[in-house]
Amino acid sequence: MKSIIATVVMELQRMVKDRFFLCFSLLMPFVFYTLFTYINRGSAVDGIDFDYYFLISMTCYSLVVTSVQTFGIQIMYDRRQSWMNYLFTHPLSPPQYFISRIITQLLLNTLIVSLFFLVVNAWKGFNRPLEEWVMTSIWLLAGSILFLTIGILIAQSRKVETASVTANIVVLGLAILGGLWMPLQTFPNWVQMIGEWLPSYLFAWGAWNISSGEGIEISNIIILVCYFLVLFIGVIILQYRQRR
Repeated sequence: MKSIIATVVMELQRMVKDRFFLCFSLLMPFVFYTLFTYINRGSAVDGIDFDYYFLISMTCYSLVVTSVQTFGIQIMYDRRQSWMNYLFTHPLSPPQYFISRIITQLLLNTLIVSLFFLVVNAWKGFNRPLEEWVMTSIWLLAGSILFLTIGILIAQSRKVETASVTANIVVLGLAILGGLWMPLQTFPNWVQMIGEWLPSYLFAWGAWNISSGEGIEISNIIILVCYFLVLFIGVIILQYRQRR
């Protein structure tokens, strides 16, 4: 347990100093939020004030970026570093290392959600009950585990260049087609049909439902769990083939 805690502390220090993490996971979503809420000020989506609706969208987008792109690419780089071989000569096994990395990323995701909610709420002054903020935060953090699995799956690539391009395409596809950059209702019907089944849309949809008072639908949870199981099995199969 001590080795896991020490690794988590080390990874947190490294991630906080990462300019890529600070720019793409924190700064860019906030810039997008400022720009789009200025353009669409006073409007509403599905009965939810656009400012609050888009706060959830950009928080989801930030979690997708940091879980798929930042997390996945860093694991990919770590696997190629020679010092990783020496790391496992210490009382730290590979499973403990990956558990530490996942815990670190969940802590960083907690930081992202907290910062977005606190800063934007102080700016916009949303009149929302505390229970809603808590429920939305729990949903977002739990759902981000699915995107961590996508990041691990991408990290199984043999080349860093392939992993980087794949991560960029996946993030952009999930963000645009999943309705995180703009409401899905603004797209053609055939795009909406695709977007409604994407994990990014289902992820954000659960949070939007909490804010509208409808609650999270069981079907939403089941589909996301199915996504997670398929991706998790894919990671296990790829790792088994690589070891062989």
